[in-house]
Amino acid sequence: MTKVNKTSNWVRRHSEDAFVKKSKQDKYRSRAAYKLKAIDEKYNLLKKVSSVADLGCAPGSWLQVLKEYKNINFIVGIDLLNIIPIDGVHFAKQDISSFKSYSKLFEKKKSNLDLVLSDIAPNITGISDIDQSNFSDIASNILGFCRFKLKPEGSLIMKYFLGSSFESTLKILGNNFNKTNVFKPASSKKKSNEVYLICIGFKD
Repeated sequence: MTKVNKTSNWVRRHSEDAFVKKSKQDKYRSRAAYKLKAIDEKYNLLKKVSSVADLGCAPGSWLQVLKEYKNINFIVGIDLLNIIPIDGVHFAKQDISSFKSYSKLFEKKKSNLDLVLSDIAPNITGISDIDQSNFSDIASNILGFCRFKLKPEGSLIMKYFLGSSFESTLKILGNNFNKTNVFKPASSKKKSNEVYLICIGFKD
């Protein structure tokens, strides 16, 4: 199959996806909104927090979900890609590992964050060892951010792909949080290795 055919097939499948259709109806920027909603339905975290950072937030569907919660009064989005602004959301176009470059976002927020989110995935090469290594690097940067800005007993929700580095990453997170859970939302494609790590009770 040629690259053009593969691309056209992906576009067709994507346009026919039930969650893609629903996201357009509900005016979310992507189908990823339903992943966060499913996670919250199971773990009930969003109603318990007031301050959240969304790492790798583009195009902004998770930020849209966060805005639906009146108890959340401080939202930060960080990404290398620009997003269409969302009222009340602080945004920085930065690499998540460059803490100093976006530290001004937090100047008015005297206390640290209740929750850190990440839907980041590396550019997939199809070479498992490389992809897993890249995911591991991202996880390290996310954990570094948690050490920088997450409250003691705060929570983390992050994407990961099952593979050779999964267990070691889960162990590292387990050493830094009181509870770690693995969850695959219904809106996550069945053939995908994508899962979400729900980490509760940050050990600062």
